[in-house]
Amino acid sequence: MSFDSDQYTRIMEQLKEGKLGDVASQLDQEVRQGRAVSEEKLKQEQESQYAARASRLAETKLQRLGESDVAVIPYTGDESIDLIRGAILTLAETMYASRKAALDTALAHEMDLTIEFGDPELEIPSSIHLQQETEQAHVALELVRELLSEGTNSRVEANR
Repeated sequence: MSFDSDQYTRIMEQLKEGKLGDVASQLDQEVRQGRAVSEEKLKQEQESQYAARASRLAETKLQRLGESDVAVIPYTGDESIDLIRGAILTLAETMYASRKAALDTALAHEMDLTIEFGDPELEIPSSIHLQQETEQAHVALELVRELLSEGTNSRVEANR
């Protein structure tokens, strides 16, 4: 896929406009910080960056990185998008798994499937029904998988 420079920005704006503003902020911070790579991996993956880095180190008379040292390099456009995709999928999987585990535990111990939050003496408690929450989380997970699958198919077609 040829990375569209506005694609990252559009995705981040959509996340911020929805209920995933905190996730968007964390992802944006991760992308801005770059990723840590070992000297060997830098040499293998980013030959041009490695050569430029080696040249800068030589000019300043600094030693090259040792085998156990790491360098921070920026994410490519595609890596940034893959980071977002992975985070959203992990979030959806965790959402479903945690609700499913709570539901399974409640069923196994013959507990009430409705959970109430708040102190009834101080406020009107809010509540969730584990069965409904688990079903909604499963639908959300499948939707995320479907959307990410469509994105992958589009990327494969764009590379052809």
